[in-house]
Amino acid sequence: MDADPALPLDLEREIFETTALLHISAIPALLRVSRRVFAWIEPLLYRALRIDSPTTAKAIERVMHERPPIFFSDNVRHLYFGQRCPWTCQKVSTLVQLCPHLVSLFFEGTWPESALLPVLDGILHLRSWRGSLGSPFSAPIDLSHPFFSTITHLDVTPDETPPVLSLSKMPALTHLCLHNTVTVDLLSGVLEQCSRLRILLLLCHPAFAEFADTISSEITDMRCVVVVRGNLIRDWNCWLAPHGHDFWPGAEAFVARKRRGEIPVSARWLEPWW
Repeated sequence: MDADPALPLDLEREIFETTALLHISAIPALLRVSRRVFAWIEPLLYRALRIDSPTTAKAIERVMHERPPIFFSDNVRHLYFGQRCPWTCQKVSTLVQLCPHLVSLFFEGTWPESALLPVLDGILHLRSWRGSLGSPFSAPIDLSHPFFSTITHLDVTPDETPPVLSLSKMPALTHLCLHNTVTVDLLSGVLEQCSRLRILLLLCHPAFAEFADTISSEITDMRCVVVVRGNLIRDWNCWLAPHGHDFWPGAEAFVARKRRGEIPVSARWLEPWW
């Protein structure tokens, strides 16, 4: 039996939900507090789904069979498909279709089967895309497609070169992340063509740090930021939490300091946040 609440229910609920979001690992313990807390907190377990192993894939498949479609629509806001995701393109499509209110979508692997773009059209207000601009899309990619019209944060697969002119057709794009082996012409072209861009981040593997330093030294635009890459899954988990700190807020604060004159405009290297 639930104990009588010592606080107003709306305040109690806010406290438990905030605690769960700030300390995701504590959710299993919070679920055992009372029936009402279970009802508040249990949906937060599904706010972000990461399918990156046979184990997580089976667990999510079980939930897909047990819960009605509205459960996913109401609760899931972030999807991560890792390189070890064992699902076929069809199964990936099934889950994506259940989640029309996604905020972020992360495809770490490649999907050589049929293109997913028709399925992705059903996502209403996606803000963040991390992954390839080739797979899972059909080629050539058209970034003026309505699916891309709401995306503000784009993180392109390492070693993939995005089409600069097409990037300028994304009306909401304000943050772009590129990786490793870019060129001066590419960086300059992006900064010139994408006038709404607030951050151009070069996220490099430690082995490419010297190369990134050489390339970025020729860019004078203060929107350019360089950082050594950390663990992608850890970064993603940090970003999901309220007030989470991944590379985007760190880069924004770095550029803001340049604009205020606190650090030189020529400063490019952002200290790692982990």
